[in-house]
Amino acid sequence: MTITKFATTLGAVFITALLVSAAVSAQDLNLANAKSWTVSGRVQLQHEVDTKAEDNEIKTTNGFRIRRGRFQVKAKLTKFISTKFQIEVRDNSPKLKDAEGKMKFGGNTYMRFGQFKVPVWREELRSSSKLMLVERSEAAEFLVDWNLSSRQIGVEFGGEIADKVEFAVNYSNGAGAAGREDAGEEKVNSVNKFEFINNGKLITGRITYPVSKNIEFGVSAALNNLGTKIGNNDATGTVSVVTPDVGLELDLSENSDLTIEGNVAFGSIDKVFSSNNEAVSFRLYDVTGQWLTKFAEASENLAGMDKIGFAAGIYNIEPNTDVEKDEEVGIRFGPIFYFGKKSRLQVNGEITNYAADDAESDFKVRSQLTFNF
Repeated sequence: MTITKFATTLGAVFITALLVSAAVSAQDLNLANAKSWTVSGRVQLQHEVDTKAEDNEIKTTNGFRIRRGRFQVKAKLTKFISTKFQIEVRDNSPKLKDAEGKMKFGGNTYMRFGQFKVPVWREELRSSSKLMLVERSEAAEFLVDWNLSSRQIGVEFGGEIADKVEFAVNYSNGAGAAGREDAGEEKVNSVNKFEFINNGKLITGRITYPVSKNIEFGVSAALNNLGTKIGNNDATGTVSVVTPDVGLELDLSENSDLTIEGNVAFGSIDKVFSSNNEAVSFRLYDVTGQWLTKFAEASENLAGMDKIGFAAGIYNIEPNTDVEKDEEVGIRFGPIFYFGKKSRLQVNGEITNYAADDAESDFKVRSQLTFNF
């Protein structure tokens, strides 16, 4: 471990310990310049079994991982201004997740500044503390890889229209979370690693409309300008996507409910980033559902288990609509066990099928315990 990495890790541990101590003794500590503040966090232990890895003696077939170890502080500075700061430590690497300031204006509008998630893809916008399956789909990851969603550094303007329709417009670096891209930084175009420092910036937007108490429609769009131009070598281009989505929540009975979310994406990748020098169109979709039923009383013999359920989802990735047999289809499913509102156990079977004739299917079993505090 390098000195820099050790110092960074030690600093993150020190900050986390300080915040924990502050949370325990909150009555004796005031956050400077804030009217109120809250501290929260998340611990997720994940175990994975990869049956395909059994054929490769070099790779491990199963094991544990701290999937997320997060600490978050929210502070309200005034009636109109609030902030949020979140760090994550996993695989011994501390990372900045959220660092934002939010200002509320008249007419139910706001502006956000800093690093946070851009308003694209319903599944991506659902917090990892509330995911219906253990992981987000590979369809969601496809958009993240092209820097069309997830966390970015920039500014956002949004609000509500007629107290019903929500909107957001975001302008950001389009180079991913924590990526420095201020003036004077060297431009990078590494398509294979999806590392973009492009000076072109990412523009995203979203509108959501609740049709009723149970149904909500949304649509997002993103346009990222990527690449570099050096002399006569112009390697600049765009990647764009439009993603309609829907969310459905139904009360099946007094103690049971059903949640279904669906996402579809229609996108285009400029010929600059295509191996055949032609623009590529891609299509994605993901549908996930979760059924939950609550016990009449929590079970003291089972650590307070008070709710069980089942979740399942299917996703499809078609990276090039003009090419046959390049699709990927994934099916994920498994039970959920709740121990109060803040803790749960999920066990998922994950089947991935590849359309290519020479590609083998993959089967994994992924289990995860989540503790939100």
